[in-house]
Amino acid sequence: MDVNKDVVGNRRERRKEETRQRLIEAALSLMQEKPFEQISVEEITERADVAKGTFFNYFPTKEHLLMAYMQEMVEEVYEFLDQLHPESAESQWEVLRQVMRFIAERDGRSLALTRSMFAACCHNDTLRQMVARMIEETTQHALMGFQKGQLSGEFRNDVSAHALAHYAIRLYRICLMEWIMENDSTPLPELVEQTLEFFKPAFLNQEVRK
Repeated sequence: MDVNKDVVGNRRERRKEETRQRLIEAALSLMQEKPFEQISVEEITERADVAKGTFFNYFPTKEHLLMAYMQEMVEEVYEFLDQLHPESAESQWEVLRQVMRFIAERDGRSLALTRSMFAACCHNDTLRQMVARMIEETTQHALMGFQKGQLSGEFRNDVSAHALAHYAIRLYRICLMEWIMENDSTPLPELVEQTLEFFKPAFLNQEVRK
């Protein structure tokens, strides 16, 4: 076993990942200043302090960069979900609440960035399709929680678990839209918490509500 080769290889991989993250962070920084469609690859590489050609070693287009960032966010959410051990949790609603708050804390860190990302996804077909796939994937994860909750008697059974998951995700999207458009004094995580608490009885089994 050549230890030196392993060390060099690990160092190279770390540097590649550092450069990749610098490019992503540079793009996010620029998105807080102007719309995504107005940002050029050259501006991203200048902000990241790397050669312009380096960008294409990591991303075919700037849209792929944004997609990579969104995928990283999704993976962080799933890692957080795993830490909650939903398969053995006493309350699936509590799992849902904590996950939604975690997402809201991420989305709520920068209004300018979240607005820019939302606008980019609205104007770009590729990004819009990716977001649609992410929403469907998220709904499937929520579906498993609602199925468990229905089996345990926590959630109502007069509607399907898929419908419950769909409307739970919709509640978050409504909160996000309100926060983006109206920008009131309520932070996004608190807005999500308040909305979930208000609509909680609509999801619970009638016996649980009593």
